[in-house]
Amino acid sequence: MTTTNTKSLSQEVAHGTKWYVAMRWCIKSLGFISSAVLARLLIPEDFGLVAMVLVVLGLISLLFEFGVNWALIQNNKATDDHFNTAWTLRIIQAVIIAILLTAFSPLIAQVYGDIRIKEICLIISLSTLIQGFENIGTVKFQKEMNFSKDFFFNVSPKIFATMITICLAFYYQSYYALVVATLLNSIIKVLISYKIINYRPQFSLSKSSEIWGFSQWILIRNVANYISTQGDIIVLSAMAPPSQIGFYKWGTELSFMAISEVQHPFSRALVPGLAKIKDNHQHLIAAYLKALSVMALVSVPIALGFGAVSNELIPLFLGGGDKWLPIVPLVEGLVFFAMCTALYSISGNLLTISGNIKYTAYIFWIQAIITILTLYPAYSLFGLLGIAYTRALIGIIMFFVVTLLVSRFCHVAFFKIINCIWRPVISGLLMYVIVVNISCQLSLSIGFLLLAKILLGASLYLIFTLGLWLLSDNDDDAIETEIIQSAKRYWSNKKARKQI
Repeated sequence: MTTTNTKSLSQEVAHGTKWYVAMRWCIKSLGFISSAVLARLLIPEDFGLVAMVLVVLGLISLLFEFGVNWALIQNNKATDDHFNTAWTLRIIQAVIIAILLTAFSPLIAQVYGDIRIKEICLIISLSTLIQGFENIGTVKFQKEMNFSKDFFFNVSPKIFATMITICLAFYYQSYYALVVATLLNSIIKVLISYKIINYRPQFSLSKSSEIWGFSQWILIRNVANYISTQGDIIVLSAMAPPSQIGFYKWGTELSFMAISEVQHPFSRALVPGLAKIKDNHQHLIAAYLKALSVMALVSVPIALGFGAVSNELIPLFLGGGDKWLPIVPLVEGLVFFAMCTALYSISGNLLTISGNIKYTAYIFWIQAIITILTLYPAYSLFGLLGIAYTRALIGIIMFFVVTLLVSRFCHVAFFKIINCIWRPVISGLLMYVIVVNISCQLSLSIGFLLLAKILLGASLYLIFTLGLWLLSDNDDDAIETEIIQSAKRYWSNKKARKQI
């Protein structure tokens, strides 16, 4: 691949990231509106009840999750037969999951000790069945890097979903609004998936063995990933009342809310780009290191900055007086886990694209085992806060585990990976400590204090990052160097245009 082609690919990824950031922010803006309304109309117990069922649904789903989307995206020679087979496998998966969730709904309600769980299971099982019929052709938007259509497909259903959820919340003012909205949202998304693309899938299993050859490791990985990411909810479901589960669920969602708006769009645009150059190892590794540098520079201040201002932001966002205050210390601990997840997710993508997908399964099983072994004693000794900070520690451990695997199996020098992230991480930690402890020094209203902390945090992060870059002798390979050089070229060109 030539330098021009590499540059073109980089531009495509950057262009796609802009589209996906816009998509995520549109979706999250609608989510902000919906969450703000729901937090005022519903109580923590309502969210906890639904979270209990979603834990069970997620576990059942993973047993039949074949990762067909990944199989299609990484296969540069995928035909209609591959897409038809993937669509058929997803329907089979949805049917089995719906049957199992329906059959076990009485037992699940009995285990949780709440008869309302049975009705929630039945509605969500129907929603799952309907989702299975979503048009597989929409995967082509991401595979072919057709960002505008992918944007419309993901945003338009969310607009309808937000309006429906808010209306149902006003009508029911109970957990029932959440589960009915889930059902209606599934119907809307399936309908839009057939409206937005002319592709019409057909029942076929002709490529099932080929897809399974790749997807079996996706299945193994996803089971472990579910345990590692949902293990906290599993532990709490067995030990804590619904109200505490609701607090923790909100804390987890809020701590990942800001960082996911960078991580997901970037990865969504990056993966198809890496797949295109996976046969050129030198360009693949260069693209990976650049992507990791960008992710670190952006994700660290977003994650830690959100935690630093959570004491002021969460009461303003959720309202309800002191009802949601227990979430604040949870978010302050969980943002460190969110930060680490964003950093090692790029490395996980590299392992998958480079044909080392089985090692991503090993990674998640290591995380799952650590999670199961630590969360129970953490909650027993320190409650919800113990789980939050245990997850932060797990995130740090997993970053180094993933980095070592990438270094060994993708032939990347360990120090090059660390060199991509150490300046942003140190700058972010210094910024976090100062901003968190500045509240007691300022006598301002909550709104002005929030604004002051945001401005201070942004300024400190910029100063610390530039300072560390200067101390590292202006590293030519650093992303900061590239950004500064681009800024200089921009201002030089702008000055030249004014002189014409």
